[in-house]
Amino acid sequence: MAFIVVKGTVRHNGRSYVVGEEIASLKKEEAERLVSLNVVEEQKDKKKEAADK
Repeated sequence: MAFIVVKGTVRHNGRSYVVGEEIASLKKEEAERLVSLNVVEEQKDKKKEAADK
């Protein structure tokens, strides 16, 4: 599962990610923490979204 940075800069595994960049290697606990802080959002699958409409 991939996440997109939506606020600020996220430092992960020695790399800085800025707004709009994708972080693909987050562990579940790390992702939950960053989502709860409103720093990242789960990347939506565009194909799935289109099928749901």
